[in-house]
Amino acid sequence: MANKLSEKGIASAAAVITFILSILCLIVVFAFKDSAFSLFNLFFHGIDLSKIKAVPDLIRGILGSIILAIIAYVSGWIFAVVYNKFAK
Repeated sequence: MANKLSEKGIASAAAVITFILSILCLIVVFAFKDSAFSLFNLFFHGIDLSKIKAVPDLIRGILGSIILAIIAYVSGWIFAVVYNKFAK
């Protein structure tokens, strides 16, 4: 029998990691503004993000990080449930 994943453990780990990465990203955006924008623009393989560039907002950034963490929690939980079903 395969090892079973902890649904809460995987979900919590995914949420915490996602929240930390999102907050680090927010810090980079506030600290390096245009340089950060140029770096992140590279991630989108030639799509010109300057058309949608906005002034960073701390409250919206934190709220977005919380929403991403919730999505990551749910995704991690679903992943563990599905994995456990197939691992039987």
